[in-house]
Amino acid sequence: MRKRVIKILIVVIGLFTIGFIYINSSFFIEKQEWKYAEGTHIGDWLNKSNMEINDRIIYSFQRKAKIVFSTGSSLVIENIETKERGIYINKS
Repeated sequence: MRKRVIKILIVVIGLFTIGFIYINSSFFIEKQEWKYAEGTHIGDWLNKSNMEINDRIIYSFQRKAKIVFSTGSSLVIENIETKERGIYINKS
């Protein structure tokens, strides 16, 4: 019984980890549409047509910023020069 619980726990942790890695990937972030919420600003609306991601840095028409974290519903970025953070909300 104990071995079965451990196996199930390992599978759940593995699936959670895979999901976490996916929603923080450049592939996922580029496919979504992000609306500015607060903090540092690199554009009002970020989507596939007006941004590019290389090495965890978002390049938009206006500026560039480093990706800190994505929860799937929100995206936290950081201005490279000032280190100020900003939040974008997923509208997809």
